[in-house]
Amino acid sequence: MTLIYSNNYGGCYNVSSAPNSKKVLQLVIDTVGIFMTKEDLSSLLTVILQEPAPCTCNNCSGERCNKIWCSNPLLDICLKVDKQKIELLEDLIRGTLFILEIDKTLDEYRLN
Repeated sequence: MTLIYSNNYGGCYNVSSAPNSKKVLQLVIDTVGIFMTKEDLSSLLTVILQEPAPCTCNNCSGERCNKIWCSNPLLDICLKVDKQKIELLEDLIRGTLFILEIDKTLDEYRLN
């Protein structure tokens, strides 16, 4: 495992021998590791950025929810977090995506 980015909440690693060869990133928060693709990370970031909005489910009754729900055909993820942890998780994902895209960005804007 090679660390890509970390903060006080967790870290994201590139895993060379991942169980699923398509999901080579592992997002580690506390004692939980989630294997993901770069697209999965981007999708989770989209969910996180929408979370400050009030929830309309019966349990929350229009209040802000303290859970991040993310679903796809193979997996449902529910993370219970407070505002500070949401901000740290957002930083963790943004930082990871930045590091993963830095070479592409530099190549795109490189002066010849």
